[in-house]
Amino acid sequence: MDSIDRKRRTARCIGWMLSICLALAVITLGCSGRGSKPPTVKLHGKVSYQGQPVSQGTVTFQPTKPAEGYPFRPATGVLNTDGTYELSTFDKGDGAIPGEYQVMIVSLTSGPTPETPNAPEVWAVPKKYGNSVQSPLKVAVPAEQRGPLEMDFTLEN
Repeated sequence: MDSIDRKRRTARCIGWMLSICLALAVITLGCSGRGSKPPTVKLHGKVSYQGQPVSQGTVTFQPTKPAEGYPFRPATGVLNTDGTYELSTFDKGDGAIPGEYQVMIVSLTSGPTPETPNAPEVWAVPKKYGNSVQSPLKVAVPAEQRGPLEMDFTLEN
């Protein structure tokens, strides 16, 4: 009788371990599916205007047509003093979601502040680049891209 009890306890223990493993697998699959972030493509580059780097401002990739199966989400980057930028969508420097984008570049040298609310905006680049409808900059981030992309922009009047 002792060996039968031992077999039953072993079978029960194995049953519990399998149940726990199955529960962990379901939890892991559930967490990695719906709540996970879509893949992004690392993207960086440089912005110049009149032969000089644009040393302040932001670069925004506004989606116009996401790649099939991807969400509609913009990517942004801050311009460094040498005109370089690195895009972020969810986390710092993670890049952009695959798809087609209208690119906006906003760079002001001065403008309204709490102390001078009526001060005029002074743009370092033509204002059209800061408008999602007027900006002539359009790019595509391919879903099949492997490795980082470099996208430089030379702005014109």
